[in-house]
Amino acid sequence: QHDEDKASAAMAFDVKLERVNAELRCQVAMNVDRKLVEMERQKQDDEDKASAAMAVDVKLERISGEFLRCLVAMNVERKLAEIERQNKDDEDKASAAMAVDNKLERVTAEL
Repeated sequence: QHDEDKASAAMAFDVKLERVNAELRCQVAMNVDRKLVEMERQKQDDEDKASAAMAVDVKLERISGEFLRCLVAMNVERKLAEIERQNKDDEDKASAAMAVDNKLERVTAEL
C-alpha cells in the first residue's frame, strides 16, 4: 500500500508539474506575443514620426522656396520702381532743359 501511495503521489506530482510547465509555456508565449506587439507598435510609431518629419521637411523646403521667390519678386519690383522713378526724373530734367532752351531761343530771338 505504501508503495502504491508513493507511486500515486509521484504521478500526481508529475501531472501537477506538467500543468505548471504548460502554464509557464503559455505565459512565456503570451509575453513574447505582447513584446512583439509592443515592438510592432514602436516600429509603427517610429515610421509615423519619420514620415511626419519628412512631411515637415518637404513643407519647409516649399515654404523656403516660396519665400525666396517672394524676396526675388520684391527686389525686382523695387528695382523696377527705382528705374521708373529715375526715368521720370530724367524725363522731367529733359523737359526742363528743353523749356530753358526754348526760353533762351525766344530771348535770343528778341535780342
